[in-house]
Amino acid sequence: MPPAKIKGSAVALERHGIAHIPSSRRYGNPRNQFTVRFAPVIYLAGIYLGASGGPLGLGFAGSVSAIVLANILGSIITGWCAVMGPRLGMPQLPMGRASFGYYGNYLPAVLSLLIFIGYYSVGTVLGAKSLAGLLNAPYAPTVVVVAALSILIGIFGYKILHTMGKIITNVSIVVLTVVSVVLIVHGGGPGTEATATGIDFWLAWSVLFTAVFGYTASWAPYASDYSRYLPENSRPTSIFAAATAGLFASTTWMMCLGAGLITLIPDGDVIDAFGVALPDWLRYVVLLTLGLSAIPHNSVNLYSGAMATLTCDVKLPQWVTVTVAGVIGLAIALMFGGDEFQSNFLLFLHVVSYYITPWVAVMLIDYYVVQRGGRNTLPFENFYTPAGAFGRYNVAGLTALIAGVIVSMPFMANGFFTGPIGAALDGADLSYFVSGAVAALVYLVMRRGSTPSVGAGGQADSRTPRS
Repeated sequence: MPPAKIKGSAVALERHGIAHIPSSRRYGNPRNQFTVRFAPVIYLAGIYLGASGGPLGLGFAGSVSAIVLANILGSIITGWCAVMGPRLGMPQLPMGRASFGYYGNYLPAVLSLLIFIGYYSVGTVLGAKSLAGLLNAPYAPTVVVVAALSILIGIFGYKILHTMGKIITNVSIVVLTVVSVVLIVHGGGPGTEATATGIDFWLAWSVLFTAVFGYTASWAPYASDYSRYLPENSRPTSIFAAATAGLFASTTWMMCLGAGLITLIPDGDVIDAFGVALPDWLRYVVLLTLGLSAIPHNSVNLYSGAMATLTCDVKLPQWVTVTVAGVIGLAIALMFGGDEFQSNFLLFLHVVSYYITPWVAVMLIDYYVVQRGGRNTLPFENFYTPAGAFGRYNVAGLTALIAGVIVSMPFMANGFFTGPIGAALDGADLSYFVSGAVAALVYLVMRRGSTPSVGAGGQADSRTPRS
């Protein structure tokens, strides 16, 4: 199908799954990476996370400094991953077959699927509660409607998600700009100044910093899902800049709003703070926008969840995997969407996401060092068969991933498990950085001198440790 036709309709059902995208089907512009990264973050979770610095005693300036620095690092990681999409022409998770082997890659794919369904459930609960409260509607029917719309958009896939991203970005920028101006004019409240001092301040700062970094870096497994249709000759710097800027702008804006709002009622709910600073009509508009914006956020998670499922060789059409994941997430939202849902389920997601930084480290080392930024990539056929050059299991990648998680355990700090170093740091969770560094080092050492190459006649040849 020629590119002109492909661009024509945003509601054409995508059936491509995780297959390699040939050059004849490539289209789009790198600048669109901004909106597709910006839009999915425009929902209530970022505001809640940004507001969490208030109870820690950081004040507004302390919270913002942790938010900005953590989001810079997390967004850069996602930008690096987004660059891989046009070069390899496939979603993010199937690329891991080069690092972990065809079957070994099932491990990060399954963990990613749990995260995708989890964040979809969180978005469904938050969106439905916001809309039900504003419209005086019962929760259960509202959550069903939110889930159904999310599933429908996820089924149509790549093009409609990009289209929705543009719409949500344009609308939310206007709404959030008005809200930001009103809040600035209103001024901060009694929680503006930090109450924590000395070492207690920096420990609290580290708690917020690591929480924000973990949230933003968790968008990396989605990255190439939304860049793989771009032409192969798209400039990597343009893709990186747009993807990084889109994610950084949205996460930072939402979280800084949360940090500012919580200063108005330091001991209250951040959502109630909207009513303190905003006129009723503007409060209604912003909460309606954030409630509706949860729908495309959910669809992004369902779509990437389908990519993860197909990576595990589940022999179902893409639309079926989206639907099944959506129904599972809906059941979770209906059964466990009570007052304790958000804290408990976000704890579960936090624990599962410990694999992300060592996974990202291995993926980045493999692509930018082993594959030399895509210049030494093997023919794409090797990604789609266990008999290819990457083998069934890549010992180097799996060892690096597991070693990264194990070595970082003393640094972990969460409601489920806190290691001795995490406890000594009063809950500051540095495990993300430790696991990433360890995984990168282990993978570099084990892959030294084992770079795959293309032999005579285009056949793959590799000395990569595999089985």
